[in-house]
Amino acid sequence: MIPSRRLIILVLAGILPMLAGSPGGTGIMISLIYNGMLAAALICDFLITARPAGFTLDREFEYKMSLGAENPVRVNVKNRTSHPYRVVIKDEPPAINFTACGLIRELRLAAGAEDSVVYRVIPAKRGDYSFGCLNFRYFSRMGLFIRQAKGRCENREIKVYPNLIDIRRHALKAQKGFLREAGLRPTVIKGLGTDFEGLRDYVPDDEYRRVNWAASARRGKLVSNEFQDEKSQNMLLVLDSGRMMTTHVDRLSKFDLAVNAALLLGYVGVTRDDKVGLAVFDSRMKLFLPPKKGKGQLQRIISSLYNIQPEVVEPDFRGACHYIMENNRKRSLVCLFTDLIDAEASKQLISYVSVMARKHLVVCITLIDSDLVKTSRTLPVSSQEMFEKAVAEEVLREREKAMAVLRNMGVAVVNVPPEELSVAVINQYLELKARGRI
Repeated sequence: MIPSRRLIILVLAGILPMLAGSPGGTGIMISLIYNGMLAAALICDFLITARPAGFTLDREFEYKMSLGAENPVRVNVKNRTSHPYRVVIKDEPPAINFTACGLIRELRLAAGAEDSVVYRVIPAKRGDYSFGCLNFRYFSRMGLFIRQAKGRCENREIKVYPNLIDIRRHALKAQKGFLREAGLRPTVIKGLGTDFEGLRDYVPDDEYRRVNWAASARRGKLVSNEFQDEKSQNMLLVLDSGRMMTTHVDRLSKFDLAVNAALLLGYVGVTRDDKVGLAVFDSRMKLFLPPKKGKGQLQRIISSLYNIQPEVVEPDFRGACHYIMENNRKRSLVCLFTDLIDAEASKQLISYVSVMARKHLVVCITLIDSDLVKTSRTLPVSSQEMFEKAVAEEVLREREKAMAVLRNMGVAVVNVPPEELSVAVINQYLELKARGRI
């Protein structure tokens, strides 16, 4: 039981007559009578105030939470008593790797009423977590004290997966035709692709190799073949989980950002009827799922990725490339999520990816380090800042050299800031399919 502000003020008011008492003890007598009445009122308030069992609390949330996204948590409170109460609620989300907004909320509940509050949590790391207790306080009927208790909640366990919210949002935008607003280019490039779709009238921009001369002769005018993107192609999502991917950008590691983008790309591939596979490696091949079609494959990829963490070990590009070549013999679009900051690692990457690029279409996807770019553009005012600027410029030069070599070997390179990663890789995939590169 916690004394309220009202009780503290009343107690102090009862002490004043004692401090200012007369020689006859009148002040003390008045104070004793006052405090006795206050004590009686406090006992009465305790007796008429509802017990904690008069309140029911439960928590609602998605069992699978999304990494780096705002996940809503709803707390429902029901006042099962016959009197109104003022209730303050405080939940206990996982203490590690979680950021929470609006944990403490206040409700005024009428007799027999039910209400709810919603707050949001942002997980910073994938894995298994659990909520604590639901704590609540309510004011007594006469407002003399505050009672505190814990609500019984059975649903506490959660799993933090890669960002599933982005996948749902992308699906909703696709259904409503809002993809262009998200920065995506969903329209096909007319006349390209490899699967024949039909005939249409020739337009000046059509390539002559697309003209159907037999149909043009029958119709007496030029007619072009129209193709659509080929379906059932292979796409392999390859994630480097080595030391270079442990670096954090804002709240998330580069590996987590890559996982979120890869899942969204995998979802787009599945919806376009392509076969999608997954490979995760560092010093060894951690996981390999051969390309398959369907949303069931996407669920398998999500379930496989939810608890894989990057490690501070050197990535073995040689072993990863050889494993992929041995276990994925059909020509595929290989989307490699990695980093190119380290010059030595970049040499290994270039050496072995060049071999894989002879058979597969490889896209190397990296993140621009915004802080590094900012440092390279800063006007130094001290010897320390001059040194940092020189190092940043050298790292960026090495990075550009590595990307130039990859492009010369026929490897497509996506090099963007973190906030543009998902949109950039999807647009690259759509463009390659539309041009029949896969």
